[in-house]
Amino acid sequence: MLQEKKNTGLLRWMTFFALIVAALPMALTWRATGGMQAPDLSPRNWANPPGVEWVHPDEIAVQLRPGADENTLADLSRKFGASVQFNHAASEEGDRRTVAKLAVPTGVDPQTLIADLEKDPRVEVADVVHIFTTPVELAPAPHPANDAPAPEKGFKPNDPRYGEQWNFQMIKMEEAWLKSKGKGAIVAVIDTGVAYENNKKGIRARDFAETKFTKGLDVVNGDSMPNDDQGHGTHVAGTIAESTNNKEGVAGIAFEATIMPIKVLSATGGGSSADIGEGIRWAADHGAKIINMSLGGPFPDKLMRSACTYAAKKGVTIVCAAGNSGREGVGYPAAFPECIAVSSVGPKGDLSFYSTWGKEVAIAAPGGDKQVGGESGGILQNTINRDSDGKLTDDYFAYQGTSMASPHVAGVAALIVSEGVTDPKDVKAILQKSAQSKSPSNKYGAGILDASSAVKLAGSFNNDRSGRFWMVGLLFVGCFLVGKTRQKSGAEGGYPFWGTAAIAFGLLFPDWLSNYLGMTSPLNIVGHSILIPGALLVMGVQGKMERRLVGWMAFGLLTHLGWEFLHGTVPVGFEVSFWQLLPWVGANIVVGLGLLIAGLEGSRD
Repeated sequence: MLQEKKNTGLLRWMTFFALIVAALPMALTWRATGGMQAPDLSPRNWANPPGVEWVHPDEIAVQLRPGADENTLADLSRKFGASVQFNHAASEEGDRRTVAKLAVPTGVDPQTLIADLEKDPRVEVADVVHIFTTPVELAPAPHPANDAPAPEKGFKPNDPRYGEQWNFQMIKMEEAWLKSKGKGAIVAVIDTGVAYENNKKGIRARDFAETKFTKGLDVVNGDSMPNDDQGHGTHVAGTIAESTNNKEGVAGIAFEATIMPIKVLSATGGGSSADIGEGIRWAADHGAKIINMSLGGPFPDKLMRSACTYAAKKGVTIVCAAGNSGREGVGYPAAFPECIAVSSVGPKGDLSFYSTWGKEVAIAAPGGDKQVGGESGGILQNTINRDSDGKLTDDYFAYQGTSMASPHVAGVAALIVSEGVTDPKDVKAILQKSAQSKSPSNKYGAGILDASSAVKLAGSFNNDRSGRFWMVGLLFVGCFLVGKTRQKSGAEGGYPFWGTAAIAFGLLFPDWLSNYLGMTSPLNIVGHSILIPGALLVMGVQGKMERRLVGWMAFGLLTHLGWEFLHGTVPVGFEVSFWQLLPWVGANIVVGLGLLIAGLEGSRD
């Protein structure tokens, strides 16, 4: 008995110190990555494009709380001495409007008026109107035909100019298409609109005949026909879901996904924070699971931040262009923590000459670089453009910009959502964990987008979990049959229920925890370890049965951890390399086996 207590005490202390030592690299990584630091929301040092003023200081946009009506506006107008009007007219379906604007009265300080507005319980947030633009680096030009062959690997679409899409080869689309094509995902393109149908306002681009569209919104003109009158939004939508394998033009990434066109930018490529904020909320309210915003500006507008927070809470993944300033200082909305900021690389995988960079960059994707690849170094998609007579033309054009990089990430996000992973934090984690490694992180984030690895990783989370549930079911059935066989042979004891339940807990608890917390929570490290049985031992678990259960629980948790480690799916909640994770896994193996052996030896006493 004395020897047993001595061995148990020694195992407790070994467990305690092993876990402390193993946690050190994880803690250092958490500290190095900044932990839960507050985001930097300072204005960025961007030059003003010709004819663009980033701030309209004499005009205020107001985000009203739900339930606002014309009476609310009349009351606010009387209270603040300025005419408060809804941002746009009601749509045909009577969609609720919650964004209003007012002109600052002469002699009134705008910041004082904003502070007073935000004290009103009917107002969520207010800010001066900021302008955001489509950051295309150069004017488009028709892309010459290129007969360069595409690699024979995976699913290869029959679109005749697919071979010119070097960008799809870079992110390994052909392998990704074998697993997902984006079916069921709705992607809102918040931009200049999309050439999605032939009507009185515009045309449908030729290579969108098979692309799926859902109801959209034109915030600029206040109607439900968000036709593109500029070309930028159609090009962006093409990268995401242009009709594919239809023997026409080029391909799109998630060509079985559905596009929700939302026009917030005018024919000149600019739009107000009020319009964009309204478009974001509308998309979130009407079923979008991914939002792409290939637009930006240097100011952290409060209305847009509020809208992004609203959408993220409703389960929308928001992907944004980092900007085309060619310098450090990721623009907005990309720099908001609710958004995935995307920098751009050219044909050789290096940062494009125009790409903005900074610590907020989450990932890099092909955006084109004509300084490196000439005209063929751009991103080729079908879109519309206006000729010298102002007539809309429909052709294939090569654009470059972080505007083109962002929809690559949005398209792959649609593939991930189609695989059943919908939480925005989980989608971002998968995008980053699967990225092709590239340094430094302030230019490339987690690395260059890898569609094939992202889809495989997304599928592994769901498939692995369903596999473990089947494993637990078979475990219970197997133990039951063994117990019955032993009973028939005259052996004592039957179905080892509690031991099986302990193993099942170890196999399933980590999945339950990550489902509850999300894959990005640092607390997942508790579930994906033998910390729980180790803590039970350190706290003084006694008795043969209890020790046995602790051992079997450790075995289940250890099996789960080993499986996810080998598949690269351990949701530790922050960026960590294989070598940083290895000490933790190694310590868990040593201590977990010790707990299992101690439990089995205890069963013989």
